[in-house]
Amino acid sequence: MKSRHVFILITLLVIFDAFAINCSFALIYFSSFLTKNNLEVAARFLILMNLSWMVSAVIFGTYTFANVQKHEILYKKLAFSFLLQIAIIYFTCNQFLPGIRVTLPVIYIFILEILCFSTIRLMAYVSDRYYLKMDTFKKRIAIIGNHDLGNRLEKFFLMNSLTVNFAGSFKDLHEEVLINNLPIENLRNSIKYAIENHLDEVYTTEFPEQSNAMNEILALAEQHCVRIKFVTSFIHYQRNQEFFNRANYKLSSYYDGIPILVNRKEPLTRLRNRIIKRAFDIVFSLGVILFVLSWLFPIMMVLILIESKGNPIFKQLRSGRDNEPFYCFKFRSMRINKNSNSQQATRNDPRVTRIGSFMRKTSIDELPQFFNVLFGDMSVVGPRPHMLKHTEEYRQIINQYMVRQFLKPGITGQAQVNGFRGETKVHEQMEGRVKHDIAYMENWNLWLDLKIICKTVLNAVGGEDNAF
Repeated sequence: MKSRHVFILITLLVIFDAFAINCSFALIYFSSFLTKNNLEVAARFLILMNLSWMVSAVIFGTYTFANVQKHEILYKKLAFSFLLQIAIIYFTCNQFLPGIRVTLPVIYIFILEILCFSTIRLMAYVSDRYYLKMDTFKKRIAIIGNHDLGNRLEKFFLMNSLTVNFAGSFKDLHEEVLINNLPIENLRNSIKYAIENHLDEVYTTEFPEQSNAMNEILALAEQHCVRIKFVTSFIHYQRNQEFFNRANYKLSSYYDGIPILVNRKEPLTRLRNRIIKRAFDIVFSLGVILFVLSWLFPIMMVLILIESKGNPIFKQLRSGRDNEPFYCFKFRSMRINKNSNSQQATRNDPRVTRIGSFMRKTSIDELPQFFNVLFGDMSVVGPRPHMLKHTEEYRQIINQYMVRQFLKPGITGQAQVNGFRGETKVHEQMEGRVKHDIAYMENWNLWLDLKIICKTVLNAVGGEDNAF
């Protein structure tokens, strides 16, 4: 189980540990090592220190996701790696580098090194415990099922405390509890708990084929951006793999050898893919901001102000990933009006200014959203963000509408380049947009993003009927 903030923690540990090794050597070297050894010998010893630490860290998994989750394990791996580093250096010096001897200055280097390593990990613990409030970055998780499989999964989550915030386990689906003297299925009640407490994922050992209520529960969970993941044993999965494939279950990952199945493929749940997409978003948005908006921004501001009064930048609350609202930026293309947060633009809309009509036709009005991308609220490619009012309306009437909220919204998207842009007069138009958004989520890759961007540029240059 991998997450972005744990990846950042590992990266920082690697950087600071390398800094500690080289600084420890430098401090002792300039104080005493130089007087007893020539520069070539000192350089060899420094290289040996770095290489021996790298080997030791790899052998003991010092920087793996599993071993940085608990501070006691982190210190244990540190001790083992440090002792192995000393052993490697001692053996190498005796056998291959007789010019380097383990003298008192060398011992001072090791002492300073271990003190630096320990201080770095202590600072990481203090920051996590008292200052950084990492709970806001963790996935909030609950488990349905009390048998051995659920208990084993619970232990795994507790071992990954930097990645997940474990809310607890709940009883089996078939058992009932009484609420106000009415029988309520525990799974439904657990999902209700998950929704009310803003959980991100619920793991269950029950499958829709075992309960008629599961499909309804899945729909309820998706409406509130809560992912349902299915837990089975390795043996059961191997024996029934054909059934799972036929029933459209996808193997997501293994947690402690336990197969985790999902009913929808999502490439962007993998950390590597999220890093690739985020890196692309940062580079692309910076390029647009520096090379396009740097000169276009003041020009558009002046043109907008000449035609109508008001702030040339229009910001509006839109629905973001996991239905979290954010302020979306645009060049203002309409006159100031009281319906801007509830009414979509229509063809020949009297609110649209002349310069606004040109901006909307060429999509120039969307360019300030590259700041949203840089800030992390949006992506270059993804489902278009809707007004909060429309999100609440469509989630009630469009099947799987909220599934699109699992992704960051985009400046452009697969739906937009396939004709589903602009005003949605009938439900079929929104259903088509949702289908394209879900298809994009299930089939994401970087080449697909590039293809959509190229098609967006071509559509903007050629003009679109639905751009008004």
